[in-house]
Amino acid sequence: MVLNIITTIVVAIIVIIFLYLLIFNFYQKKYYDQAYRPKSIKFGRIPRYPEKIIIEGLEGVSSEKQYQEAAALKMINDKIHPKESISIDTINFLMGYTYGVSFNSIKKNFIPFSEPIEGTRISAPFMGLHMDYRTTYSPNAFIGTMKEYISQGYPVMVQLDMSTLLGTEGFYANSELLVGYDRAGFYYYETMGRDNKEKKYVSKQKLIDATNKLNSKFRKPWRYGFCIFTTREKNKSINKILNRNSQSLIGEKSKSTSSGIHAIEEFAKSIQEEKIFNSQWILETLAYTRQDNAKFLEDFFKDNSEIIEAAKLFRLASENYNKAFEIIKDNSSEENIIKVSELLISNCKLEEQVGVIFKNVSGL
Repeated sequence: MVLNIITTIVVAIIVIIFLYLLIFNFYQKKYYDQAYRPKSIKFGRIPRYPEKIIIEGLEGVSSEKQYQEAAALKMINDKIHPKESISIDTINFLMGYTYGVSFNSIKKNFIPFSEPIEGTRISAPFMGLHMDYRTTYSPNAFIGTMKEYISQGYPVMVQLDMSTLLGTEGFYANSELLVGYDRAGFYYYETMGRDNKEKKYVSKQKLIDATNKLNSKFRKPWRYGFCIFTTREKNKSINKILNRNSQSLIGEKSKSTSSGIHAIEEFAKSIQEEKIFNSQWILETLAYTRQDNAKFLEDFFKDNSEIIEAAKLFRLASENYNKAFEIIKDNSSEENIIKVSELLISNCKLEEQVGVIFKNVSGL
């Protein structure tokens, strides 16, 4: 009797776990399908390409800040549209990359960016580009199809784990731009760091491992994926971008996750409750992204008084994030954590005002 009860309980637990994973994977796949618009590489298709190719006419671009996808996109845009110089700050704005902060109240995980690939896809038409995202479970199809695209003159952007790429411990998500290959590996431009203008080289196997590591880490419904960009008619209306960035700044709140100002507020409450703060890099990141946002708005919308006001609000927010960083960097006492929390909450009001201005100016 007791054995039967224990068996029933164990089976019930297994069923619950199975159903949870099934539901989780369903919504995870749904998200990636909407954000990435992936296209599977056809099974059994044999790609054709020469033994060695290096795409000429590209100039390496990298950033010490968390702007790697924007750096890759700038290289691609500069190659396809050499007469139309575009800055990383402009690309970040089009991507909405620095606006969509999020907080998971269960894992206590705060991310000061939005999803970069979705932002890349959305921003591409405003540069006269169209993003295609290709996926596969086969390492051979992954390598062969990328070589085929590169041989046709298309640089390939790949999300991967940089730690695996460099053979170091840990995990660090990054995007690299592949611009050539030979039999043993690929030539690429490093998007992270200062003045990485020279091409680097990675073996096929290391590239396979680094890509698989990232896709496994984020539970993507494929093992290997990459982006290519083709030309299309440029979307010149920036109103949709302003409206999307407005929504990202203001955000929303659900049971387990929050975004925008709600995420910042929940994060502030969380560090007060936990009385622990060891994420100084978040404050640094929020400080420089808001500063960069302000400069971009002042340059790009210099004749729009409402947007100039938004830039001033961003500068105030950046100053507050800097103050918070200075308070906490040497001493994470409970008193200092409370001060940081208060500064974060006060910034919610500033960023909400920016979001409202973006919404009003967009007219949507």
